[in-house]
Amino acid sequence: MTCPFCEVENPGNPCSNCKRDPTARRKVCAACKKMTPLAEANCCHCGAKQFSEMRWKIPTIIIMFVTAFLVSTIVAVFMQ
Repeated sequence: MTCPFCEVENPGNPCSNCKRDPTARRKVCAACKKMTPLAEANCCHCGAKQFSEMRWKIPTIIIMFVTAFLVSTIVAVFMQ
């Protein structure tokens, strides 16, 4: 087994080289394309800021809800 963060063979838990948990949740950094811990704010390799995948989804859901509410209100007013 290799550490997904520093690529050391047989890292242990935590890794003896980078001191991270090799079984921790991780994702691919958008900047350097290497594995970085999901819980850390910056990439452990290049230092790029990691953004949440929900960053664009939450505002989109809110806009869709408000739009649906407004459309249903307009339809209800004109149906009277």
